[in-house]
Amino acid sequence: MTELENILKNEFPESSLILDREAMEPYSRDETPEKLVFYPDAVLRPENTEEIKKLLRLANTYNFPVIPRGAGTSRCGGPLPVRGGVVVSTERMKKIIDIDTKNMFVLLEPGVITGEINRTLKETGLFYPPDPASIDSCSIGGNVATNAGGPHCLKYGVTRNYVYGLDVFTPDGSELNLGGKVLKNTTGYSLLNLFIGSEGTLGIFTKILLRIIPEPVYKNLVLAIFNDLNQATEGAIELLRRGVIPDALEFIDRDCVKAKKAHESELPDLKVGDYLLIEIAGFSEEEIDRYLETLGDILENAEDILVADQPSQMEALWNFRRGISEAIDTENLIIPEDIVVPRNRIPDVISMIKKIAERRKTRIYTFGHIGDGNIHVDIVSTGGESIVEEILRIVADAGGKISGEHGIGWTKRKYLHYSRDKKEIQIMRKLKRTFDPNNILNPDKLFI
Repeated sequence: MTELENILKNEFPESSLILDREAMEPYSRDETPEKLVFYPDAVLRPENTEEIKKLLRLANTYNFPVIPRGAGTSRCGGPLPVRGGVVVSTERMKKIIDIDTKNMFVLLEPGVITGEINRTLKETGLFYPPDPASIDSCSIGGNVATNAGGPHCLKYGVTRNYVYGLDVFTPDGSELNLGGKVLKNTTGYSLLNLFIGSEGTLGIFTKILLRIIPEPVYKNLVLAIFNDLNQATEGAIELLRRGVIPDALEFIDRDCVKAKKAHESELPDLKVGDYLLIEIAGFSEEEIDRYLETLGDILENAEDILVADQPSQMEALWNFRRGISEAIDTENLIIPEDIVVPRNRIPDVISMIKKIAERRKTRIYTFGHIGDGNIHVDIVSTGGESIVEEILRIVADAGGKISGEHGIGWTKRKYLHYSRDKKEIQIMRKLKRTFDPNNILNPDKLFI
């Protein structure tokens, strides 16, 4: 038994520790398609905050890494223990502590699965809008750590827009209680927002306070099929320009449609084309009718339009969209990127990406949140990384960023300079050193 194992066994209950290598295997990887594997020296599954505080203080004394982990659904190596150390899994911290319907807040622990939030809120008439594709497997703590997005973030905003409070342990074991049930707060620097999106490098969350809002009663889902990528993109841009802000506005290119239909599809009769998936929602049937009338006018160039107004129909369409990544992942080793560019640059950027695929004799799939310019780019790997860098240069030249919602993690850190200049990276490094002078918490993430 190693010295670290002895230290941990003396300090923590057996029920909280995993030291067996075979049992640690699920914590050695995430959902990054490159199948990266890094075994930790131990896994701690705390049931209370005292165990987290104790671990961080031990880590600073004995100089071992601590890696926060939610549900492990990261696609860029965010929770991987690349230097070994102790993985802190919040999987047992999964209580929804309080639902405040008067002030419209929910207080919960970081291990709560994101989809469980709205299932619990169902009878209140309130909901939490951000909905990552992995909503039924990812945890809210991981969502906050990466500032996760999703289809409904076009209208409602991303995770950051709903986090109003955090209880968080800093790397030295000190506890901060940030924010609260107030909608305005101009009292100094926003430390709350510094922790959101910090990818486990600055602190470990123990409680999260989320704002919740009234849920629209009526919903329709519209599928518009186009023969031309430019027409699909122009249709999406025109919708927003005309003041139609859908709850979701998704894009699926024809290559994705083919891959999904070949893999498995509940919708085998749909034509192949470039798809727009548009969810409209409101609090009256008249509001929905007005939306549909405007949509029909704007989308007149579509080859076909399908309106789904029954829950089963809408679920089938959403399952088609959410299953794209899974279908593509079965093809070969996939490099998943999630670029974000100004909306008007989407056709040019996708066109250049497809030309790269032709030249490199591979396949590149594009799909995602066209309404806010966040497009997922899944590359069938050719064995090298130069293709990724070529795409990210195109994104940077178009005024875009290298990630809209996945984060940087381990796999993208070498490309951070395409989105942040030297001075910004220098400031971020200084912040990391200020919070974590011993580089204990999730080292080797974000920066090289």
